[in-house]
Amino acid sequence: MDIYQHFRKEEREEIDLFINKCDIAERNYQHMLTDFLDPREQYILNTIVGGYDELMVHYFGGNEQSERKRAIIAPDYFVPQEDDFEMVLIELDYPSKFVTVSHRNVLGALMSLGMDRNQLGDIIVNDKIQFVLTKRFESYIMLEFTKIKGAGIKLSSIPFKNMVQSNENWITHDTTVSAMRLDVIVKHVTNTSRTISKKLIESKRVKINHREIQAVDFIVEENDLLSIKGYGRALILSNNGESKKGKLRITYRTLFK
Repeated sequence: MDIYQHFRKEEREEIDLFINKCDIAERNYQHMLTDFLDPREQYILNTIVGGYDELMVHYFGGNEQSERKRAIIAPDYFVPQEDDFEMVLIELDYPSKFVTVSHRNVLGALMSLGMDRNQLGDIIVNDKIQFVLTKRFESYIMLEFTKIKGAGIKLSSIPFKNMVQSNENWITHDTTVSAMRLDVIVKHVTNTSRTISKKLIESKRVKINHREIQAVDFIVEENDLLSIKGYGRALILSNNGESKKGKLRITYRTLFK
């Protein structure tokens, strides 16, 4: 089976990386750790690991609600422990009476320090602010991340059992669409017109899995995460096949402003 035919050509680099990790795990009977993966990447990895008879994949992102997770590919007898995922949970203390901090502020501050997105897990902004990080960057972030929006902050590493739940209110929808084209999907999830959805895409306001997409005919697939500037995020949960009228039945979640 040609695994590449099931995915996009621009996903080939991730596919090659996952296959290489699976080959090493199978050949050397050892576990292999990935960077943080978004839902689409987790879906791809699950598909690839499914082609290996004696391998399993395990995920951990902090808690059951986590969106971004690290994966361990390992022989089926291996039982990973929390420490095997080499992650740390950081809590951010800031003067909340004088400054308001959003998810975007935290992500932007971390990116400005030279962090790669694949080294960061979920960022939770609730009554507390926490973020998950690859453990090898813990000392660097503790030393360099000292301010946000001009205000001084204090960071501390805490156990994952103290990870707070996100207060994000995702809403699940079921609908039918004429096609899985990006302009069609954006039209439905934003409840706007096809003209507006095309303008959003062509004006660089739409990302899929954190990648800017300007092609209105880009084909959206299961587990794709759409970020639409000015609206919010949408996650395509499943393509449930054709309806009696020949349309596609899909299930998706939205987190809109």
